[in-house]
Amino acid sequence: MAALPLVARTGLPRPAAAAPGRHRGAPAAAPLHSSSRRRPQPAQQPPPRRLEAPRAAVVDVDVGEEEEEPLSSVDIESLEYAGGSYSVQGCLVTPACPNVVYQVLTDYEALTRVFHNVQSSAVRTCAHTGAKQLVQTCKWAFLVFSGTFVHELNVVEEPEQRQLTFSLAHSAFMREFVGSWDVRGLPGGMTEVRHRLSVTPTVAPPQRIGDLSKCIFRKQVVGILEDLDRELEARAGRGSR
Repeated sequence: MAALPLVARTGLPRPAAAAPGRHRGAPAAAPLHSSSRRRPQPAQQPPPRRLEAPRAAVVDVDVGEEEEEPLSSVDIESLEYAGGSYSVQGCLVTPACPNVVYQVLTDYEALTRVFHNVQSSAVRTCAHTGAKQLVQTCKWAFLVFSGTFVHELNVVEEPEQRQLTFSLAHSAFMREFVGSWDVRGLPGGMTEVRHRLSVTPTVAPPQRIGDLSKCIFRKQVVGILEDLDRELEARAGRGSR
């Protein structure tokens, strides 16, 4: 007769059979409690906003810059030599007042201070006609030659139009001479001074020499207009700036 199992002898209950899939002697899984559930993640906060420094306002400031004074200009508008006569027309544009320009041109005895080629200048009245005349001693230069000559000019003044006209009364250096000044105001406060000359020397050079010497005559007329401009600058105080 087979022996009874020990458990039967001791009277202890037989342990329950292990559940399928579980090994004997393995600890049972702990029951799930509410505390072991996954906690909800906190709401994601937006990244902090980057603050930009305020831009500096751009303000146009008028510093009150001093306006540049208009500049004068000299231009030779025409120049020719024909039939033994030189004809030239030049123009000076200046900020000087038209009345001041006309006063300078009619201050005959002060012309030695204005024009570098005038050595002496005097006003007289013609005994026969009673017309105003101008007696001047002037310098001349041609190539390497230079000298002086005296001429007597009849003067016609037109103050209302600010015009002057000179015609030859007597000269040993010239056979014909006609000169004029025309002063006019321009828009913008400028003044136009136009100077015309027509000169026929006593001894007229040949055409070829006359054409070559036109540049010398041109230079002399430019010098006259530049002399006038310097005098106007001095009277207006522009030359001291």
